Amino acid sequence: MKIAIIGYAGSGKSTLAENLSKKFNLPILHIDKISFNPNWVEKNNEERKDLMKDFLDSNETNWVIDGTYSKVYFEERMQQADKIIFLNFNRFTCYFQALKRAFKYKNKHRDSAPKGCNEKFSLSFQWWILYTGRTKKRKQLFIDTVNNYSSKVVILKKRREVQKYLNSK
Repeated sequence: MKIAIIGYAGSGKSTLAENLSKKFNLPILHIDKISFNPNWVEKNNEERKDLMKDFLDSNETNWVIDGTYSKVYFEERMQQADKIIFLNFNRFTCYFQALKRAFKYKNKHRDSAPKGCNEKFSLSFQWWILYTGRTKKRKQLFIDTVNNYSSKVVILKKRREVQKYLNSK
């Protein structure tokens, strides 16, 4: 089983991926882990792609991957996935979930983050959650994904829908 989890920053992609990975004993990849060096310094796109390709090649039959990252084998992941879960939460839900996570892990490392990247809730990240990460281009990517892969897309818009989905599996 291959599950791709996409959605906006703060929507709970990593948490859902962890739950599905444990439930179905699937190898997991948090794309944030291959996208950043310590202190949230971005890796170059070629390095990200190489790391993604290594993961896909070594997990040909089963995986769960959380994160959108449209320049990192996005189409390949969507094509290979048996199920695509789109967490389409509103910006305020995402903001408050990210804020809650920031308090929980303040100055600590969480498992879904790269090594050397402690949790933070900077103004630039807040702006990303509320505005920058919700551009027309990003929204169109999600619309296109839903349309192109409609037979295997599940759209969840609220936390209770995520819980209901998990309980049904």
